[in-house]
Order: sequence, then structure tokens, then C-alpha cells
Amino acid sequence: SEPPASMVRIMSSLTTFTCGHVIPPSNVLLSCLSNGPASKKLDFRHASRSTNDMIDELGRVILNLCNVVPKGFVVFLPSYDYESRVFRRWKSTGLLGRMGEKKGVHREPKNSRDLEAALARYSDEATNADGAGALLFSVMGGKMSEGINFANDSARCVLVAGLPYADIADPVLQEKMASLDQERRSAGAGITGRAYYQNLCMRTVNQSVGRAIRHANDYAAIVLADYRYANDSRTWGGLPQWLRKGQSAPCKEDATFGRVLKEVRSFFADK
Repeated sequence: SEPPASMVRIMSSLTTFTCGHVIPPSNVLLSCLSNGPASKKLDFRHASRSTNDMIDELGRVILNLCNVVPKGFVVFLPSYDYESRVFRRWKSTGLLGRMGEKKGVHREPKNSRDLEAALARYSDEATNADGAGALLFSVMGGKMSEGINFANDSARCVLVAGLPYADIADPVLQEKMASLDQERRSAGAGITGRAYYQNLCMRTVNQSVGRAIRHANDYAAIVLADYRYANDSRTWGGLPQWLRKGQSAPCKEDATFGRVLKEVRSFFADK
């Protein structure tokens, strides 16, 4: 008989299996966001993500979402260098100050010894029953994207900006990809180097997304900010099935900022 959709045969001796999630589908909202409030396409590829226009549009997205997201709001950025760059820009334009008027702003520390104290400060402000919550900027693949528990009010929304592809010019990565391609040609099975490269990226995305949903009664909105999430079938297919809920990639109209903001507002209004 045909294996279920959650099973993928990699080679004759290896089959992967993906389990569902403990939460009901109604407790998670997945939104792909292709453009911002000024209708600029959200393109966080290396060549375009550091322009002032792109950084400003990302800031406007976050600022607007702060109006509808309760308590904790975690934003994952592609790298520490990019995090520093956007903060410098937002400070100079006043956007950072406007965010701070909505929620307390926190940053992932670069030094591991500062992590525990930084998390405690963020958690205290995010979960304060009398406060507006807190906004935490983290880095995909960084200290807070793996093993950190952002349950309940610590992360009612997670926004992932861009796709954290590894440096394709890395000689170690190139050797690994070439080896996988050679094995596939020789054995007629296995994954290609390009598929391995894609999987590395999506694993990092999924680890970041998974910080928010930590138990059966938890709930959160997940916003994937980059036009590629809605336009690239490989990217959409790399997300976990419990998050995709068996749906195909959203159409262009569903990935607009106005539609996504309305979805997020409605999601929390029902909670």
C-alpha cells in the first residue's frame, strides 16, 4: 500500500516520518507575508535585505503588528550582523523609539553568559499581567532559536524575517553537496546536494518557529516575512505539516500586509 503523506522514502533502507503536533489546528495561525504596509516586496536575499527601504519596511511591519499582538512578540532575523544593521537604521529614523512606545524592546545578547539575565528581563516584561508586553529580537541559528522555551505569553507571535541560507561559497559545504550528488549518481538514491542545502535552511526556520508552541493548550501566530515563503514550493514544502495543515502555499492575495494584519488581529480576538 502507499505510505502516508507524512512518510518520505529517502532510500531503500531509510524512510523519514513526521509526527503531528499536540495542539489543535485552531491554536496556531500561519501567515506568509510578501509585502509590507507601503506595498514594498519583502525580499531578504543578501543583495537587497540591507537597503534602507527594506529595513524600513520591516520596521513598519513589526510596528503595526505590535498593535495587535498581545504580550510577547519574538522576531527572528537572519544574522547578528543584520540585527546590528537594522537597529542602527531604526534608531536613526525613530522607528525603534516608536516600537518602544508599544512594547519593551529586548535584544538577544551576543555573549552566552548574558543570555539567562536577558531572557529573564524579557520574560518578566512579556508576561506582566498589567503591561503591554515585550518585543524580543533574536537571530536564526543563534542562542535563542534552539532549546529556549517561549511558552504561553512569552511568545504569542513569532515573526521570521527572511530565509537563513548558509554561505554557498563555504568550501566545506560545497564538498558536502558534491559528495551527496556523487552518492546519488552512484547509488541512484539519496538526496541531492541542493536538497541538503535547502534542508539546512528550513531546519533553522523550523527550529525558530517551534519556540512558540510548547504544550497542548498553547497558541501563537507565526508570520513568515519574505515573498519566497508564498512563491517557492520548496520553501513551503519544507515547513512542518502541522503548521501547513495540509494546505498548499498561499496565493498572492493572501500574502498581502492588509490581509495578514487582519488575520492576526482576528486570531487573537478569538482567544
